[in-house]
Amino acid sequence: MGKGQIYYSSEEVLEIIDSYFNMKRAIGLHVESPYSYSVTADYDNLGMPKGNGTGDPTFRQAFSGAHKILSGVMEKDFMKRINFIDERVPYIKKRREVNVLHWKLSGMRTKHIAELEGITDRQVRNILRKIAKSISEISAISDISNVS
Repeated sequence: MGKGQIYYSSEEVLEIIDSYFNMKRAIGLHVESPYSYSVTADYDNLGMPKGNGTGDPTFRQAFSGAHKILSGVMEKDFMKRINFIDERVPYIKKRREVNVLHWKLSGMRTKHIAELEGITDRQVRNILRKIAKSISEISAISDISNVS
């Protein structure tokens, strides 16, 4: 393997894909959850009182800027894994794979992806396994081509 090159097995890639959204949130990168829908505008139209943020104190404490949860080493590891996926996403070309990967990296659960795509939960998991295998193979090929 070339100097500085990263390789993950398809099982490791699948784990990274599964935890991608949470890793980004944990290190404070902006992520838009597909589950976050602001209904504040709708409340205005209904004459309902507005909320002032999340009511979950654990969430507020865990994700507030006041608490640095991760060590520098863990943060670097998360960034390495996030960048690994980000650099290889453009190699995924099939429309269904692109859609499934997009929703999964956005933090959506497989059962909801299945509903959106009109397929079964099992098919979504199979697509994610296929994507993970492709990404793993792409990284192995790029590592081989970088060795001189």
